[in-house]
Amino acid sequence: KGGKGDFHVKNRISVDLIIFDLDGTLVESSKDIAWSVNKTLMDIGFDELPYEVIKSYIGWGVKMLLEQAIPTERHNILDDAREIFLKYYEGHLLIDTYLYPGVKDVLEYFKEKKLAIITNKPIGLTQKVLDGLSISKYFQQVIGGDTIPNKKPSPDAIDFLLKELSIKPEKTIFVGDSKIDIEAGKNCYCCNRSPGREGKAEHDEKACKAWPYQGRSRH
Repeated sequence: KGGKGDFHVKNRISVDLIIFDLDGTLVESSKDIAWSVNKTLMDIGFDELPYEVIKSYIGWGVKMLLEQAIPTERHNILDDAREIFLKYYEGHLLIDTYLYPGVKDVLEYFKEKKLAIITNKPIGLTQKVLDGLSISKYFQQVIGGDTIPNKKPSPDAIDFLLKELSIKPEKTIFVGDSKIDIEAGKNCYCCNRSPGREGKAEHDEKACKAWPYQGRSRH
């Protein structure tokens, strides 16, 4: 990467499928999630947690989110807490959730490719976010955390998606914002992190070749 808006691509690859993570990659949703977690904690008798603490728990799915937020000695109420959280979150899904700048431009630019989402967010909530932000039309497939048994970082969702769309791994790249996404994306030819929730762009040198994220190349 050179100056602002300039991208140096060391290796170009021909891509048929681009898979995106959702939270922290395409959308900023952490404030709505944190609000819902804190409402849940108060309902079950605990104090609120700081926003930044809850934000650091996001990405592994609802179960892991609540396991980290709720003290271990009260994990016997996790099922009840999950139901409380989902009720709050469904009603607060798009209050302070928005697309990162440039996301719609990127999706529009690559709309001739097959685009998909793999997220650990439950599929019902995922679809509501995509519909609410008017980006559902761009994606051929959307896989949520409860679509198949194993969530990211398991590569199972990617394997499932590649079979469903009849795409080879070497023709696929995965775009995400966390180590979870990098681990899952090692099953693809390329895995890269966009500068989302964790604050800086990185990539796995062994897994990645090139990803001109801001749309300088269609290769």
